[in-house]
Amino acid sequence: MVGSIKIENVNKLFSNKQKEQVTALKDINLDIPSNSFISLIGPSGCGKSTLLRLIAGLIEPSSGKLELDGKQIVKPGYERGFMFQEHNLFPWLTIYDNVAFGLKARGIFNENKSSVDEYLELVGLKGFEKYYPHQLSGGMCQRASLARALVGHPSVLLLDEPLGALDAFTRMNIQDEILRIKAEKNMTMIMVTHDVDEAIYLSDKIVVMTPRPGRITSVVDVNLPRPRDRSDYDFLKYHGEILKLLKFGGFKQQPEYNI
Repeated sequence: MVGSIKIENVNKLFSNKQKEQVTALKDINLDIPSNSFISLIGPSGCGKSTLLRLIAGLIEPSSGKLELDGKQIVKPGYERGFMFQEHNLFPWLTIYDNVAFGLKARGIFNENKSSVDEYLELVGLKGFEKYYPHQLSGGMCQRASLARALVGHPSVLLLDEPLGALDAFTRMNIQDEILRIKAEKNMTMIMVTHDVDEAIYLSDKIVVMTPRPGRITSVVDVNLPRPRDRSDYDFLKYHGEILKLLKFGGFKQQPEYNI
């Protein structure tokens, strides 16, 4: 299946200002099936974003390996879209040209021109093609960033806290848009978040990580029907369970999580 990820015995070390080795991730083993939605959650500094960047190929593991569809990840690839915490749109380009930028850089814009219109409409930005980022709200800019990440038709979408700076109402709306797009396009999505409600609302599985060095302490199956109700008893029960894991859960090493 397209979009499946395997992470085997991954460790990541960085050098600090004193040139000492700091372990960011330790003994990460994870199997992520295609067309699943996975959230990575844990305290600040536990290596969630580092793990996402390893999957993206933006950085290399110190040891271990990561595979996408059986092929080792050694660099960024167009089959992985990335949506950052900040929208990072080019302020001198229109929304249309921002979304089309990657296609033009790859020299495949002409044969994929219709995809730009398709994804602008998909994220609710039809009619705003000629606007510049400074003319739109933060939520609309994040929608444009989402369209830009999707326009190349990736099989995996990586989301690094992309909704953290938005107001609650806008955030919930874009969460629904993300789920709708996932259902339409059948892609794997992996999100870093600090928001427990967001993780439960979006995810098939929630990967809970320990403080640095980041390890996987639990993988929680979210067995709730969709659409999900944040006020539902079972939803709130999951909320309490995740909070307990984050606050009190000890690390119990397991060789691999098949999720």
